[in-house]
Amino acid sequence: MSQPIRYVSELPHSADLVIVGGGVVGAATAFYAARAGLSPLLIERRPALCTLTTPASTGAFRLQFDNREELELVRESVEVFLNFEEVTGQSAYGLGIKQQGYLWVTTDEGRAERQRRLVELQHSWGQTDIEVLDGNEVRRRWPYVTPEVVQARWRPDDGFLDTKALTMGFVAGSAAQVMVGCAASGFDLNGSRVTGVVTSAGTISTDT
Repeated sequence: MSQPIRYVSELPHSADLVIVGGGVVGAATAFYAARAGLSPLLIERRPALCTLTTPASTGAFRLQFDNREELELVRESVEVFLNFEEVTGQSAYGLGIKQQGYLWVTTDEGRAERQRRLVELQHSWGQTDIEVLDGNEVRRRWPYVTPEVVQARWRPDDGFLDTKALTMGFVAGSAAQVMVGCAASGFDLNGSRVTGVVTSAGTISTDT
């Protein structure tokens, strides 16, 4: 089940899809493009994948959003995270998930009321594992919390993951060709239609 990343040292002549950038967005794009039946090429101008903003992020994930659309999108992502090796078909990159929970506290009674209304909404959207805790219960569970806290909302299954492993696992699972040290500099166009991507290693023919 372990699947290595398919690095190439020479630019292929063509690709179904050229993805510029080897952070988590490019990696996820490669994975889902491959799932849709495309053969993508991922290029990254730096000498290695996932070496700029992605590994600097906290890697936090949570399901405590204030709008249904975002909650449902992230819920789908969290399902992928929790079943990552099975979903991606590779075992080289585990996410090291730590579900230690996410606590939102407030010291303001007005905000506490808005917090209660939000949790009611979240429950109606199917996220029923979010709790409202009064200040005393918060301090019983976490004694270091200040006395000024009057209320909190809490979801115990929110947590953190390894963003570099997430990126590399998506790339490995995509079976995409990957070329590092390859910077995109422009496009070949036929009218308004893309026909190629110009890179520091040459031009690759592609429609997308």
